[in-house]
Amino acid sequence: MWWERCLKIRLRILIPKELHERNKEYKIMENQLYQSIFDFLLSDIPEPAKLPGLPRYKAKIVRLDARRMEKTMLDKNAQEEMEDEEPSFFHILKMVKRRETRVIRQIVDMQGNNVSGHRNVLKTFATHLPQKYEPIDIDQKCNTRLQGVITLTCPTKYAVLLEQSITIEELSPALR
Repeated sequence: MWWERCLKIRLRILIPKELHERNKEYKIMENQLYQSIFDFLLSDIPEPAKLPGLPRYKAKIVRLDARRMEKTMLDKNAQEEMEDEEPSFFHILKMVKRRETRVIRQIVDMQGNNVSGHRNVLKTFATHLPQKYEPIDIDQKCNTRLQGVITLTCPTKYAVLLEQSITIEELSPALR
């Protein structure tokens, strides 16, 4: 029908625009939270008063990421979906597009030859990756000298605190 063509054109314009806008907003919120943590750590607040504040910021970041992920249902297996969860038209289009872009059809090997075909591409990767990521020998003197030059910007007690898992008691006030 005529309205289907009109609707498809409008959806092709609207969906990427909305996706871009949403991703931009999430990135701004996430950057603001990380900046708040950094400012909080550099503030003149006494050390014991800083420790309870860090899990609050961590919970906010986790909640923001969870909110972003609950709206994204891309390329999930059937066993990963909940019973009442249904993908939207946007998610179906995005899944199809991602599947098409993930397939590697042709690459150039180390000698500059074009390699095509599934098996040939796999063989090329299987020979190239072990060579590329083999261990690199380093001079131990340079390593110790580098460690002496680098100063810690965040005390280790804060890093350990940020790595701790969030408990239900910490999460419920942050959600409110």
